[in-house]
Amino acid sequence: MTSRERVLTALRHEEGDRIPVGEMQICSSVSSEILGREAITGEGGWTVKTMKEMVIDGRREEFVERIAMDSVDVNLKVGNDLILTELDPDKDSPLVYKDVTDTSWTVMDEETGHWAKFVYKESSDTVHEIDSFEKQGGVKAVEEHLDIIEKRGYRTDDSCFDSTRMVYNKVGKELFTLAKVPNLIPSGRSWYADFMEMMYEEPELTQRICDVYLKAGMEVVKKYKEIGLDGVMIATDWAYNLGPLFSPDKIREYLIPQVKTISEYCHANGMYVMKHTDGNIMTFADDFFNMGIDIFQSIEPNAGMDIGEVKKLYGDKVTLMGNVDIGRTLPYGTTEEVVTETKAVIKAASPGGGHILSSCNVLAYPTPAKNYLAMVETAKEFGTYPIEL
Repeated sequence: MTSRERVLTALRHEEGDRIPVGEMQICSSVSSEILGREAITGEGGWTVKTMKEMVIDGRREEFVERIAMDSVDVNLKVGNDLILTELDPDKDSPLVYKDVTDTSWTVMDEETGHWAKFVYKESSDTVHEIDSFEKQGGVKAVEEHLDIIEKRGYRTDDSCFDSTRMVYNKVGKELFTLAKVPNLIPSGRSWYADFMEMMYEEPELTQRICDVYLKAGMEVVKKYKEIGLDGVMIATDWAYNLGPLFSPDKIREYLIPQVKTISEYCHANGMYVMKHTDGNIMTFADDFFNMGIDIFQSIEPNAGMDIGEVKKLYGDKVTLMGNVDIGRTLPYGTTEEVVTETKAVIKAASPGGGHILSSCNVLAYPTPAKNYLAMVETAKEFGTYPIEL
């Protein structure tokens, strides 16, 4: 059974030869340790900073090739069954970097004057947008931001799919291939909190944001279909440890319709949809598991998400992907603790199929490679069907 066949079997909620394993992202610190060389992978802060530096140096094509091939190399070496890609920097982008230091920079659109300021924190391997044209300008600036997206025709330049094509051409027949849809709301933007207020104070503008972002996202999904990928991944956290980040009514009004639209298109075109969110989703779980997704990734244990209970309640609807703890066990636990938790996850979620073993988020700093590899090896040793743990 190939890796791709193994994942497809799980998606049919059937038992294959063993449970599939895979990650949304393996960040550079973990990949570099596994490969024994500097590797550019994942979405960590160092990768974003390195991309910025290479683009400034005129080495954009080198960055694209490296992130594609390093991702392939680490997933093949680990023995993962799926691989996920993201969009690349636009080859002919109007964006330029200003006020660049070792730990901060501003990205400016020379055509519009719009800008965003970013800060890199080496201690946590993160990059955050801390200020922007939209944050400073409020509603008027957000409306202008949307006007520009509409004027440009919701278009994502073809060069942004370069690394995805490289990955697919290399392993598309062997591994299950997914790619990330751009965020369908301004998650990660410096004006994200303002957007949350707009849900209550500016409902028409909120709907326009969701509609414009969905149209832009759909253009990317259609390109992924053209390339030949097996599916897409929709990110953006909808919840945190204590419950939803938004009122469940707002999730139903604004967010679920976006996912349904993408799911309907994908299913009509032979593709699958993965939805990632951290946090505890149980207060709106019925709506979540009925919006047409095929895979739910995370099932965060620190948020009280019991993968065994979720499997009992919704395992007939959605394949579960998770959920070894990335908050404590994988980064800070002993190898023995990783093995014990992995076996418990397999026992709770794998019988009957419909489960892909992974961490509950992404493999990031400070997770040591030995703990991640222990998780994968445990899955391969004890995840053979029929499960007998």
